[in-house]
Amino acid sequence: MKSQFKYGALRKLGSTTLKTALCLMPLYASAQSAGDSYQPKEATNIIDMFTEGHFSGDFRTFYYTAHNAFYNKNLNQNTVTYGAGVEYQTATLNGFSIGTSAYIARGLARPVNPSSIDGSLGPNITALGEAYLQWEHAGFKIVAGNQQLDLPFTSTYDYRIAPQLFQGVATTYGNQDNYVTAFRITRWKSWISNSFTNRTTYNADFDSGSTIGNQGTSGFAGAGGAGTLPLDTVVLKGQAFYINYMDYAKMTYLEGRVSRKAGEIQPYAAAQLVHETGSGNDLLGPVSSQVYGFQVGVKRKSVNLSFGYDYTKPNANSYLNGSLVTPYAHNMSSGPLFAQPFITSTQDLGSGSAYAVDLSGNPTQNLTLGARYSFMDLTAQAGGPSLNQSEYLAYATYNFDGSLKGFSATDFLAVQSSPAKTSTFIQNRLQLQYAW
Repeated sequence: MKSQFKYGALRKLGSTTLKTALCLMPLYASAQSAGDSYQPKEATNIIDMFTEGHFSGDFRTFYYTAHNAFYNKNLNQNTVTYGAGVEYQTATLNGFSIGTSAYIARGLARPVNPSSIDGSLGPNITALGEAYLQWEHAGFKIVAGNQQLDLPFTSTYDYRIAPQLFQGVATTYGNQDNYVTAFRITRWKSWISNSFTNRTTYNADFDSGSTIGNQGTSGFAGAGGAGTLPLDTVVLKGQAFYINYMDYAKMTYLEGRVSRKAGEIQPYAAAQLVHETGSGNDLLGPVSSQVYGFQVGVKRKSVNLSFGYDYTKPNANSYLNGSLVTPYAHNMSSGPLFAQPFITSTQDLGSGSAYAVDLSGNPTQNLTLGARYSFMDLTAQAGGPSLNQSEYLAYATYNFDGSLKGFSATDFLAVQSSPAKTSTFIQNRLQLQYAW
């Protein structure tokens, strides 16, 4: 499903909006293009439904280098992967349409030692991605099949070759600013998998340190929504979601935001609350997690400066000292948390305080520059020392135009250190892309 909400059209890289660029970790996100704004044509018969459909796609190359990867002074990684994705969506007939996509990824000049290959770029992929039937009418949409999703900590993070996808049914009523949604998902496909599975990122297939092996679950279900209220001088926005990750945890996510409606300088402030309890078999053990966060910032034209803070309440009797359980974001994304690092994920580091300062802007129409400093005063075990992790991040994206329109280049450089680790972790990620 091409989500019409927050993270829609994730296949196009290089957004000029800080919100999109910084919500998804590790920060690869979307830029608007002709393909993103495509609206299916209305067909009058079944033949026109397919012949008047729309193709889009991209070709990507990733080059990742790491020094002291995962703080191991003897582990350096150097990985190149290239690949492509092709998507097709039919025209609509009586509100119905069909979508499908496919992806291929291959390694280039790989090191002989497997430990020198970045795991997230490691495997070769030849996979069917999306395959859904959609019906839409008068603001109501229902999508069944393999699709994209946009939920807190459970989204189509798309910054490798193939996006993360979900198999099930999702319904939505409303528009981009005001909507309600409900969903039931049974299976999931990561960006390093050829097929869908009932496992999660906590299983041994995806986490070498897993304590639960490869025990599957029945997926997840839930509901939520978002609303926007424009007032005379400010705009209020809010969202609320409930998600039951079966056999892991039940999550409630609340977020509210207020921003100045107009003016050259636009300050804003936001708050978030995440609460979790156990669910079913509690595969990771007892879960009782509470996270409170706030964010303040200011925008002036394209420049955006913000400060984010999240506090995870310690709990010695809960998973990872009270940390959030995120079965589809573990070791992959910090989701919508206001304070988050680039290389690692806040909820995988323990409980306590997390801080982040972000700055980004567009010196020219085609160029986006950004920087972030984050500090993780987090403890993974009750009574243990704080991680005290500092990370410095700088990134840049350039979208070409003219005869090179569709090409983009993005680079992220992060340096991460902690007194609890024996070395400094340095990683550079370069992506070259052509989208059509």
